[in-house]
Amino acid sequence: MTLIDFLILGVVIGSNNLAVALALGALGQAARRFRIMLVFGLFEFVMPLLGIGLGAVTARAIGSHTSAIGAMLLIALGLLTVIGGVRNRRQDEKLAKYVTQWRGLVFLALGLSIDNVVVGFSLGLGRADPLAVATTIACFSVLFTWIGMRLGRESRRGWEQVAKIGAGMLLVGFGAANGMGWL
Repeated sequence: MTLIDFLILGVVIGSNNLAVALALGALGQAARRFRIMLVFGLFEFVMPLLGIGLGAVTARAIGSHTSAIGAMLLIALGLLTVIGGVRNRRQDEKLAKYVTQWRGLVFLALGLSIDNVVVGFSLGLGRADPLAVATTIACFSVLFTWIGMRLGRESRRGWEQVAKIGAGMLLVGFGAANGMGWL
């Protein structure tokens, strides 16, 4: 992967954290931003490693179809994210309020980083340096969490749905580019 590939990956994956951080900031959770950034960063680092490991094992088992499968997984994840962004669920607000406790924050971070297992899995089907991928994802996710918390606190809502749809569309584009061999 080139530097541009890593930057694209970081922006695409970090955008999920931006969407949630916007909601958290808008719901008055900005005072806990360092706790949120720490837990999000930890999960965003570990989960892609898990996915890359699973992807590498699977790649040995399925052979030459790994690129197509990885691209399809990324595109499916992106489409699910877009659908989730279009549906305006009130559960997101309840989950954001629950994050004031450590237990709730861990569950939120786990839910947010599940997609990183899929992304890591699809990258593990190819040739990707696991630590570089995990570090890139974690750094961008922490940065986007900080930005989202700040913007959310300032705007008090309005951008969460746009951020989710944007994150999903970025995942679809990343999956398509991966499937076409551009990344």
